[in-house]
Amino acid sequence: MKLIAAIAVLIMLILAIPSALGEMTDYQRGVANGLKIGLFMGEYHGRGQYVMESAGQFNTYLENYNQFLWTSFANNQSLINEFMLSPIAVGLRSSSTGVLRPDASGRVLGYPADSYFTWIGAVPGTTPLNPGDSLPGV
Repeated sequence: MKLIAAIAVLIMLILAIPSALGEMTDYQRGVANGLKIGLFMGEYHGRGQYVMESAGQFNTYLENYNQFLWTSFANNQSLINEFMLSPIAVGLRSSSTGVLRPDASGRVLGYPADSYFTWIGAVPGTTPLNPGDSLPGV
């Protein structure tokens, strides 16, 4: 008899779990939305430091992000200042793969371009055939 009661309780719990997990409160939806926006902006900000195309995308999304901040926290200027982001300067010297391009003198970070590309194992606009051959952390 105890086994039947335990099984009945277990079945009721199993049936109740999907409905409890499927619905989020307003607070949970707000937190989830904030995390999505924050991670999205963080990804483009990280890429934008090195790749010109990503910097342009970040700057495009930045206007919407800042408007979102103003509508969400209009009464709290200190919070807006804490989360407000600045645009990324688009004068980066990198290709879409993140490999730096040489400057006018043919040097990259002060090194001759040929030496730099040999050192990192990549050429601007291309992808290394075997990324493991380049120096770690570069």
